[in-house]
Amino acid sequence: MGIEVEEYEKYFLLKFSPYEEKYNLFNIRFMTEMIDTLSFLSENKSKKFLVIRGEDNFGAGADIRELLKATEDHEFAITFFTYMREIFHKLLDINKIVISQVKKIAYGASMELLLLSDYVISEKDVKFAAPGVKLGVFPPVLSSIGSFIIGYNNVKRLAMLGEVINADEAKSIGLVHIISDNFDKDTTTLINNLIKSSPSSLLYVKRNMLRPFRQYIDKAFEDLIVQIQSEEAREGILSFINKTNPPWFSQSL
Repeated sequence: MGIEVEEYEKYFLLKFSPYEEKYNLFNIRFMTEMIDTLSFLSENKSKKFLVIRGEDNFGAGADIRELLKATEDHEFAITFFTYMREIFHKLLDINKIVISQVKKIAYGASMELLLLSDYVISEKDVKFAAPGVKLGVFPPVLSSIGSFIIGYNNVKRLAMLGEVINADEAKSIGLVHIISDNFDKDTTTLINNLIKSSPSSLLYVKRNMLRPFRQYIDKAFEDLIVQIQSEEAREGILSFINKTNPPWFSQSL
C-alpha cells in the first residue's frame, strides 16, 4: 500500500503500510514518498493538524538490506541518510500539529519519528526500542535530541543498551502522551482541546521548542554516514542478517 492521505474536517490522516510486508520501513522508496507527502501537506494550509498512523504497526526502522548496502557504498550511504534526515527536517518545519498513532511496535528510526511528533497516542501493547547499537549503528535523532524530550538517563537506556520498553513506561518518560483503546475517540478529544488555543500560538510554541534541534540532528547524521562505513557496522548488520552474534559480543566478561 505504501503511503496514503485522507482528509477529515479538522485534520489530514497520513497512513502507511510496509512494502512487501516488511516491518523495516525506511528504505529509499518509503523515504522519498514520505518526503513528497510531507511537502505536499505542508503546502496545504487548510488543516492545522496532521495525524500519522502505521496501519499494521508503526515500523521497525531502517531496511536492513539497504543499511548493508550503505556499509559498502559511500555514495549510497550519503543518499540514504540524507533522505532519512530530510524526513526529520520536514517534521521540524511542517506548519501543523503532528499527532502519531502507534500500534504494535515502534523501533529504530520509526520510534525516532515520535520524538518530533507533538503528541503520541499509543495502544496498550506497543513495544518501543532503539536497538541499532547492537548492530553497530547508533540512533541519530534519539542520541542528539532525545535528552531534551525524554531525559538524559532514559536516552542512555534506550540508545546505549537498546532496551525495549512498553507503552506504560514510554508514557512515564514522556515518549507517549496518551494510551488508548480507541484512536479515533482520543484523537478527536485531543484536537478539540487543542483548537481552544489560537492556531498561530500553537505553531509559534512548536517552532520555538524545535528551533535548536536542526543543528543537533544534522551533526548526528554526519556522524552516522561516517559510522555506517566502519567495519563494526558491516559486521553487526551481517550478524543480524545471519542470526549470529557480532564480534564484540566475545568481549563480554
